Amino acid sequence: MKASEAAATGVQAAITAARNFIAQKNLEIKQYGPTASKPAVEEFGKLTVQINAAASRLAQFRHDTEGRKKTALMQEAGEKVDGIEAELKKLDEVIEPFAKEDGEKEESEEAADKMVEQYRATQAAIDEAKKLMLARQKDAAGNTAHTETVKELNKRITAALAAVTNHKKVASVYEGRFLAKKAKADAEETLGAVEEQVKKATDAAAPLLEEGGERFLVGASARTLAQAWRDHMKAKELTLEALFAEVAGGAAGEGIPKDAFVELLGKLPVALEREEIAFSDARRDAIFAHLDKDGDGKVSLAEFKDLFMQRFKVTKEITVTDLFDVAKSKSLFKVTDGEILETVHGSQTDESSRMTRIECTIVSNGTTGFVTMSGNQGTQFVEVVSPFTTFCGELDKNIEVSMKAVQKLAGAFTAKQQELAACKDAPLVEARAELTKLKHTLAAGQQSLQKLKVTVAQEKKAYMAKELKEKNAHIEAKERKAAEALAGPAAVKVEAMDAASAALEEAVKTLVSLAKDELLAFSTPLSVSQAADRLADEVAKSIDAAKEAIAAQQGELPKEVKGPMADAKRELMKMGAKAEQARRKCKSTLESVKAKCQLLVDACSAEVSGAMRSEMLAKGVSVEAYFLQLVAAGDDRISHEAFCKHVEGLVGEAYRAEHVGLLCRHIEASAIGRRRFQAFLQRYFVVVKGIAITDELPISTAKTLRKAEVDEVIELLEGPKVDEKLGMSRIRGKSLVDSLEGWISLKGNQGTPFLQEVEKPFYACQAETRMEKDFKRDTSDEGLVRALKADEVLELLEGPRKHTFSPGVRVKGKAISDGAVGWFTARDKAGAVFAEADGKYYSCTSSVAMTDDMDIKECKVLRKLAIGELFTLEEGPQEEKSAGITRVKGKALKDELVGWITIKGNAGTVYAEASTKHFCVLHEVPLTKNFPSASSGEEVRKLAKGEAMQVLEGPKEESFTPEVRVKVKALTDGAVGWITQKKDVVKPWTPYYTCKVKAQLQESLAVEGATAVREIQVGERLELVEGPAHDGKVLRVKARADKDGAVGWVTVKDSEGKRYFTS
Repeated sequence: MKASEAAATGVQAAITAARNFIAQKNLEIKQYGPTASKPAVEEFGKLTVQINAAASRLAQFRHDTEGRKKTALMQEAGEKVDGIEAELKKLDEVIEPFAKEDGEKEESEEAADKMVEQYRATQAAIDEAKKLMLARQKDAAGNTAHTETVKELNKRITAALAAVTNHKKVASVYEGRFLAKKAKADAEETLGAVEEQVKKATDAAAPLLEEGGERFLVGASARTLAQAWRDHMKAKELTLEALFAEVAGGAAGEGIPKDAFVELLGKLPVALEREEIAFSDARRDAIFAHLDKDGDGKVSLAEFKDLFMQRFKVTKEITVTDLFDVAKSKSLFKVTDGEILETVHGSQTDESSRMTRIECTIVSNGTTGFVTMSGNQGTQFVEVVSPFTTFCGELDKNIEVSMKAVQKLAGAFTAKQQELAACKDAPLVEARAELTKLKHTLAAGQQSLQKLKVTVAQEKKAYMAKELKEKNAHIEAKERKAAEALAGPAAVKVEAMDAASAALEEAVKTLVSLAKDELLAFSTPLSVSQAADRLADEVAKSIDAAKEAIAAQQGELPKEVKGPMADAKRELMKMGAKAEQARRKCKSTLESVKAKCQLLVDACSAEVSGAMRSEMLAKGVSVEAYFLQLVAAGDDRISHEAFCKHVEGLVGEAYRAEHVGLLCRHIEASAIGRRRFQAFLQRYFVVVKGIAITDELPISTAKTLRKAEVDEVIELLEGPKVDEKLGMSRIRGKSLVDSLEGWISLKGNQGTPFLQEVEKPFYACQAETRMEKDFKRDTSDEGLVRALKADEVLELLEGPRKHTFSPGVRVKGKAISDGAVGWFTARDKAGAVFAEADGKYYSCTSSVAMTDDMDIKECKVLRKLAIGELFTLEEGPQEEKSAGITRVKGKALKDELVGWITIKGNAGTVYAEASTKHFCVLHEVPLTKNFPSASSGEEVRKLAKGEAMQVLEGPKEESFTPEVRVKVKALTDGAVGWITQKKDVVKPWTPYYTCKVKAQLQESLAVEGATAVREIQVGERLELVEGPAHDGKVLRVKARADKDGAVGWVTVKDSEGKRYFTS
């Protein structure tokens, strides 16, 4: 029946096509006119009659076929009902043993399962037949015979259903157990199917996941080889057969053996001048195996031709032509998307159309022709079909099929779970629990496929990257060679740097690894230190050379880099970083060596300086005198040899030559000058936490002399020594504040520091100031040692100490001579008196007469003095006993009239009294506008000695802040005296000068004609050796440069006041 329907459909399609064709041709022939087209129209008419007759026969055929089809369907329904009755018979047989009411039922579990299975099969057959009969009932409409048949079949189905229903009671007893077993079996079968799908997909992915796509990489190499040979054939105008003969070397008929073929592949890159076919030995062997399809150990002509076979897939509809030249060719037909093309030929560009074309065979029809691969506007019509892309397409399909299959299985599994969800029979409940456990295994299978899909996607990308890398390997190799040539010179320098660094590390490794006790016993620290300095210089030079080479090579890099050149750039950057790391490591190593040497110096320094101080005290000489005893005649510095020899005599067996040698270098590098020697012997400590000064070393028996205050400076006289009872380190020292000597603890027994070692304090003058003889301020010329100039350096001898002052006295007054008003100092803070109250001024308290004579009886009145009028005493007072009065001779300030005035009458009346509102100036003193004596720029004028001042306000006391005084020694001439320590006058000074403006280091103090040692750069630090000293108005110091140890004189400040160095 299906074949009849298919034939009818084919005939109908042919009839439709024929009618459409005739209709189209009828339209076409009308353009030729009625006469010309008449024969054709008549012919088309005859054909139309034939077509219509065929259509009538087709209609009858379809009607007959439809009748036959219904009859066949009725027959099929009868067969289906026969099948039900056969199944019911089987059910009757298998259920009989279980339907017995008497006796024991010892039927096996297998028989019970068979019975239930047959019961369910019979029920399923009835259900299927009932559905079928509904369809047949519709088909039978209008056909009496068929209607009767349907009724008869339905009766038989109903009878069978009744029989099955009778058996249900028996079957249901065993159905639960059967369903449980079947559910478990189905679940296990499902899991097996899932595992099979996972394995199938995994096996399909093996060439990519397990082999890494090696076979496809070999195929890609084979295609690269084929392209090189194609270009060779084109250049030499060879056919494939001719090329094979050339490759086979005369043995083409027998094929090319493996050894010969592999050897040839090794020579081809040079022979064909194609670097891209320079394959490895392993890859050449693999290419041979790829070509030797039959495995006979030879490459035949057919296998050789297969090497050149290319496959393309059409991506955009394109025309196939008979010739290569587009302009001259004829179109054969078109190929649509998805068509596969094969060819052994290479592509070429049509010069006239600028299109890339190739000769190929269309796989679907075997036709050969020319197609365009890419248009002149860049349109792509085909894409290469590689074994890898084919593999990936099939693999993706396989994975997708497996995932869908597993998804379907998972759906069935879930449906089964849901089916059992409402069951309460024990076997089914147990089966449901078992399925729940198995679901995890099913989920794991699904996850495995999903993970496989992700992994495959990742490996595809990885393969494409590997293929591209192999394709460009020859370019990369060429660039790598150039990159290596570029980075090579720098690499050589870096290797030398590494060797120098390793030598330095090897030289110092023993010293830097020693613990304290081992370190103190180490005999050659100086030798190691000197070797480290020398090797560090070599390392520094090698680093500079490496950096220079790196910079030079970086300058030769192209602006835009990639591939090996980018690697070379990164490598050069790494070399640069390595050089910087080596510099830091070298610095760190030197610091480690210095730290170890410093530990030795610290251990040696205390012992040696203590021994030398003891000797100096025993001899009763000063530091300067002691220094001169060690200096060789005609020299101004102690040689290291002389110092070591003297120390050896002092410490005896405890002497370690290289330890003392380190100490010498620590004190001063080449030889020991006066300042450094003094600093070594004269150690100073500053108090950082208040601590008692005691009269003896043991604290338990010592008496406190006083408490040392914070910031107080202590000069070391003896020690450090340990108080054995308390385990505390103590020194005997002298306080610079008051020269008190006593014992002080360096640290508490819990480690709390009380003293911190400092360099001996020095000061530098910032402005001119007075150096005075005594601690107490004395502003007189007699108290002056000399004036200190700006930039003079002072050594602290004593102090700092506070100097407190008595209040001064200030008076506001008016000068009698000119009426000038202001404040003047009557007594200053040092107690010096500049003005005092003057008893020669009198003020009239009553009106009184001025006469021309002392004798009151004989005198004449000159004039009357008014109340408050002033006069100065000229003579007297004299008492006139006869009259009982007291008289004075005075001069009126008003008109300078001179005469005698009664100041006290005989009845005790006071007519005038000495004034307390007048002061007499004893020494020249400023008259200022404001009360404070320190006010600057407020002076009215100077008051001369002997001037009289009328008091307007005061006298008032003026308080003064205590001053800090220090006793110092000027380094220029050794002058000693006291100065007031003020921020704007003196500041702390260190013997280190930093260059602020480029300056010359010269051999002599005198600037004129001095020979230059070298130029000192901004930022360089110099250490004082001698000075400061003046060359005229130029301030100079002799100093040593930290950078290279160069010694000479530099200008600190020139004659114009410009500073070149700061300290």
